Amino acid sequence: MVRALHAAGYAPWLAGYDTRTYAARSRATAGTIAVPDPSCDGEGFVRELAAAAMRLSAAAVLPSEDTHLMALAGREADFASTALGTPSRQSVERATDKELLVKLSATAELRTPPTMKVTRGDTAAVGTFGFPAVLKPLRSRILNPDGTVSARSARYVLAEQAKDAVSSLPDEGGLVQPYLPGRIIGIAGVSWKGELVCALHQVSTRIWPVRIGGSAYAEAIPPDDELERGVGRFLQLVDWSGPFQVQFIQDERGEHYLIDFNSRVYGSLALAVAAGLNLPGIWADLLLGRPHHVDGYRIGTSFRNEEKDVRALAHMLVEGERLSALQGCMPRRGTTHAVFSVHDPMPLLTSLGKLTRRL
Repeated sequence: MVRALHAAGYAPWLAGYDTRTYAARSRATAGTIAVPDPSCDGEGFVRELAAAAMRLSAAAVLPSEDTHLMALAGREADFASTALGTPSRQSVERATDKELLVKLSATAELRTPPTMKVTRGDTAAVGTFGFPAVLKPLRSRILNPDGTVSARSARYVLAEQAKDAVSSLPDEGGLVQPYLPGRIIGIAGVSWKGELVCALHQVSTRIWPVRIGGSAYAEAIPPDDELERGVGRFLQLVDWSGPFQVQFIQDERGEHYLIDFNSRVYGSLALAVAAGLNLPGIWADLLLGRPHHVDGYRIGTSFRNEEKDVRALAHMLVEGERLSALQGCMPRRGTTHAVFSVHDPMPLLTSLGKLTRRL
């Protein structure tokens, strides 16, 4: 994200509690500021971030994670002299409610997998649609009464795992859907006050973790106009402002099923930037009322998340997909990377540190 903002002419400062991140080591970052972890101290995070924004005369504050959205939504009064890049608290609540996601998708004329709400301990309900199943939390992030934020993830469930999976659900329960094999199609872009400003369509050739994971290798594909119009209707219902990514499963018949809405900066953002849509720059321009340029994107632009793709390719080798794995290892001209950049090599140290700890 900091690389994209720097390319758009901004001088991004990074506020965080961990100085070992990719962005902290990037030459695109103008400086770093230590703030409390918003998942543990939301009030302290807002207080210190607002003070830093005033001290630096920052033009805008842009959240990059779910925990930032949870802590900052509705706190415009704390940033009186700085534009706060969060939608309303109501929009954030709507965008992060996975049960509401199914209802809003239907209103927007977008398909979702069959879905049923399940309660903790209801083992039989997990198999409603057969196995394997996908068990999802009602929200990926929960703002607790004490100001902390709890994280929960979706889970791929086999029949023998059903009892353990359903017993680990929180008090409010979760959602169960059938696992749908197929290609992961993403539509990413920027929305402003519920109106779709720009969008890029992509397919994830490889993901990690397998079955339920993020893009390890992805490519920009031609737009599906009908699908994009449905996403536009969905964004209007949420009244979303900011970057987003909507994920679909495309089955063998070509049908698309909406499986997730990422209401934040997402993992394969570099693909859109490399393809010609600098989403963070467009977002900042809209927030500050500056002129912004939106054009089409370059179809065929590819993206590799180095850390995820190494593991995805290794998994393919173990599973006997040797030829596909070897083809995937071959370098491809014009591929952009999540971490590595010839012009900004230092973030690679973070990847090396992670590898050392794993070894």
